[in-house]
Amino acid sequence: MNQPDSNPPVFIGWFIWLIATIFVVYQLILQTSYAALDSSITEELSISGPESSLLAASFLFTYALVQLPAGLILDRHNLKWILSAAALICSLATLAFSVIDNYWMLVISRALMGISAGFAFPGAGVVARRWIKPSQFALAMGLIDLLFCGGAIVGNVGIGKLLHSMSWQTIMLWLAAIGGIIALLAAMFIRSTPRGHAQPAMSGHISLGQSFLELIRTRQVWLGMVFYGGICANVFGFYGLWDVPLQEAFEFSHDQALTLNSWMFIGMGIGAVTCGLIADWWGRRKPLMVVGGIGSAIMVGLVLFTPVYSYNLTVMQLFVNGFLLGSGVLVFPAVCESLPRGYSGAAIGAVNAIGIMTGALLQFIPGLFISTDTTAPLDSYQKTLVVFLVAIFLATLAALKMHETRPGWDNAVTPDNENLDPLPQDQSASG
Repeated sequence: MNQPDSNPPVFIGWFIWLIATIFVVYQLILQTSYAALDSSITEELSISGPESSLLAASFLFTYALVQLPAGLILDRHNLKWILSAAALICSLATLAFSVIDNYWMLVISRALMGISAGFAFPGAGVVARRWIKPSQFALAMGLIDLLFCGGAIVGNVGIGKLLHSMSWQTIMLWLAAIGGIIALLAAMFIRSTPRGHAQPAMSGHISLGQSFLELIRTRQVWLGMVFYGGICANVFGFYGLWDVPLQEAFEFSHDQALTLNSWMFIGMGIGAVTCGLIADWWGRRKPLMVVGGIGSAIMVGLVLFTPVYSYNLTVMQLFVNGFLLGSGVLVFPAVCESLPRGYSGAAIGAVNAIGIMTGALLQFIPGLFISTDTTAPLDSYQKTLVVFLVAIFLATLAALKMHETRPGWDNAVTPDNENLDPLPQDQSASG
């Protein structure tokens, strides 16, 4: 029997991928919009800096916790109904967030957003694995990140602009309506596998416990989680919240800081697609991940500690940093190609879970020492936010320890190879 995604119909495959990816964009708008809404919500509800940080991070904490269970479920059950139900629940949680004014109820509703949105990214990854050619898998994941970053830009600048003409509650009402439309599109168009193709062979008869054991025995998965944790610490922790007050401490206005911050996401989207194209063409993932890690460490240091000489120079710093962070998308093909296809959702979910959890922790922890307003001195931000430099350094070390994979490979972990070198014997012997 052919592999389930060995020759999927091209147009239909990319169309279904697009519908699934729209859910990811929606997730990012909800996730990153809090940076723009923060001052309005804290002022209206009179909540403290740590309370605001907890409210912001409640989405990421629950989102991270659901990643592995979501991946395991997506590997085994109907993608259409899982993704449409998740989008509908996310829409209803967003609606609740827009109409309640109790702090703890807001935390609960935002946490529920994170739980339901947690199916978006692994769902899009499973769709890409099943519906897109193996030789284009890294490109598909890079394009997910490009559109993903578009959602982050809308969540930052777009929501910030809308705040000039409507309240934060009205904005959330509109976002709830968009979530309902996404649920409908998912129910109408998403299919689990191409017609005539079976479910992935590994997904039907292996228990959740066996799948979990397979993942935790795989060194590539652990290294991938460390690598992606460092990437997400910067994307969601630093640029998801703390870069805006940092730029304000550098004496940029709030609107300027939001616009500057968005340049990182623009760079990341372009970098993710570029890395995906190069990796699929070259047939290698690891070198680009290592270069991205080293370059990101340098750029984070520059963003944190170099004096501001001009607005345009700051734009360039943030764009380049984002471009380099875009290499993080290659961790997903690097991990998936080290496992049988039936583990794709679980592998993507596990790596994404640790990444997002790291981002959530480092979004929350700095709030224990500094506030998100502009009253803190610049050196307080610099001393506290150096943790993001440490995170990207650890990510680089993990990338150096990972082994190389090739597009389209499926490599089960076995006692004789332990996934240390997935090259077929005839290739490994010839170098």
